Amino acid sequence: MSKNTVKPEIKQAQPLPLGAREVLGGVRFSVDVTNSKEKTFLLVMDQSTGEKIYEICMNDYQACGNVCAVFISGLKAGRIYYQYMRAGEVVEDFYGMKLYGGNTWGIFRPMEERAVYEPWKSSFSWDEDRRPEIPFHELVMYKLHVRGFSVHPSSRVRHKGTFLGISEKADYFKELGVNALVLMPAVDFPEVKVRELPPALLPPTLVQATLESQRLQDLTMLSSMSGSKEPETYLNCWGYGKSQFFAPKASFAYKNCVSEFCMMVQALHKNGIEVIMEMLFDDSMPQGAVLDCLRHWVQNYHVDGFWLNREIVPVEMAAKDPLLAGVKLISSGFDLQRIYGKRIPIKKSLASADDGFQNTMRCFLKGDENCLSAFVHQNIQNDVQQASIHYITTNNGFTLADLVSYDDKHNEANGEDNRDGTDYNNSWNCGAEGTTRKRKVLALRRRQMYNAMVFLIFQQGTPMIYSGDEFCNSQQGNNNAYCQDNEVFWLNWRDLKKNQKHFLFVKGLLELRAAHPILHPEKPFRQMDYLSCGFPDLSIHGPHPWKASYDRESRYVGIMYCGKYARKNGQEDRSFYFAYNMHWEAQEFSLPVLPKGQRWEKIADTFYEEPWNVEDAQNQTVPDCVVQGRSIQIYMSVAYEKTTIR
Repeated sequence: MSKNTVKPEIKQAQPLPLGAREVLGGVRFSVDVTNSKEKTFLLVMDQSTGEKIYEICMNDYQACGNVCAVFISGLKAGRIYYQYMRAGEVVEDFYGMKLYGGNTWGIFRPMEERAVYEPWKSSFSWDEDRRPEIPFHELVMYKLHVRGFSVHPSSRVRHKGTFLGISEKADYFKELGVNALVLMPAVDFPEVKVRELPPALLPPTLVQATLESQRLQDLTMLSSMSGSKEPETYLNCWGYGKSQFFAPKASFAYKNCVSEFCMMVQALHKNGIEVIMEMLFDDSMPQGAVLDCLRHWVQNYHVDGFWLNREIVPVEMAAKDPLLAGVKLISSGFDLQRIYGKRIPIKKSLASADDGFQNTMRCFLKGDENCLSAFVHQNIQNDVQQASIHYITTNNGFTLADLVSYDDKHNEANGEDNRDGTDYNNSWNCGAEGTTRKRKVLALRRRQMYNAMVFLIFQQGTPMIYSGDEFCNSQQGNNNAYCQDNEVFWLNWRDLKKNQKHFLFVKGLLELRAAHPILHPEKPFRQMDYLSCGFPDLSIHGPHPWKASYDRESRYVGIMYCGKYARKNGQEDRSFYFAYNMHWEAQEFSLPVLPKGQRWEKIADTFYEEPWNVEDAQNQTVPDCVVQGRSIQIYMSVAYEKTTIR
């Protein structure tokens, strides 16, 4: 230990909060030593020289229970780093809030280099930052990977692949019409992974591996194997698994990950965009630390919500935590009886999310039989106590373009003999596998992508778009691109210009949804005429009005939204009729007759390359239409005066 000119004060400190923080006069270190028979030592090093300044046995400073805490005067955040040792080995600090080093992406760091931390000091000036607090029924979510979103040269941002790169795209998000970003893991995770054994030594039956596999181990463990060669490393781009959940990813920053994450959130909030973090904790994380972690991100980073895995996270406790009140919590489900009882929350802050909507929509999209009833149910589902997050694509599966271009996954580039990734994609290649020049196939794929976006945007849950789907991003058939830190996974922004018509269609759908509250009401539809206006708020129709058919062979349906049940700026909303035909043959529909002085006007038809450019006077004045195979027509009520010919 080095000598100091002024004798430092080293004394027992308060146990809470856990972690290392700069306080008045020095730094307080607090650590949980539960389940440890060996003593835990704190090592403090000087950043400028790397010299060890202090080595302290934390067990000598037992503060309360299994928590040991010590205060050391004269230390300052930004000048030191620290780590914990136990039985001669480096151990992680669950509460490490900023890692020291790790600024370069793709560099392997063994445990002794990775579990090195800087004390926390909150110094970011938030000014008058306010969370947008957008209700779920007005939310449009957009899921992205921080690095993959902007690292491609075509992104035209200055800070590629970083938090600041997302800030630079704020105007793009606003133009598209999304108002919430879902960040794939943005906490500090070890992106370099290795297999348990070198591939040449693995038996054929053990070649298969997945991202979450227990066979992925640290390189330090493998290097100790006598006679083994240095194993091949590869990238875990996504970041699911064991991580430092209190710390932002250092290599997602240009310089300082803490301040740049804050700058990103602040910039997005100024543009009315929320930030929701995927926080899929692993089972090594104590439940108390999980709640502390969520509070840390809300208090110090102003995030708006979390996507959680209920298998690990005590989601009911999080939902009732007063410090997390109003923060959006998304999970595969909640025990609503335990949280609310029979009480209906004034404002929804919980949302369920699973693959049910995705699977139903994919099956209906490709024309499977016996799907219509499930399609209608998923389309109008809306709970009074919790929201529903709906998506058709996400990182765990095909992109939208690949969903209509591949029957089978093509994950050979992952090096796992195409055995990783799901085999149940519910996809259809429209007549040719992968890249093709066949015009009919390309036209059908275009229609199917249009149809999928209509499914997604005009259901009663909260839609979530997977990044790049708005301009037909493809991963070349790879449905599990977790290790592809290249153009397979990166967004190629040249596709935005190439597929401008698709982008404009998606943008137009989102504008239509935002402009008409009847298309995204806060409360569930009752499917009743409770206003005695002659129409229920929502009604289901078959080829003939008011006669829905749910036969196994039925692949078409009409859904009407009555504008009398919604108002905007004091004005009654328009009515809408969506004619869905996922059969391969054309289908004739008779539309419901509107009140006197109104008629239906067709505003969109996915059969055409430019769906918004519809000019069909007959369909606009007569309540009958022909919907071509695998297409959707959207009608809106308009006022008119019937003229008399003299």
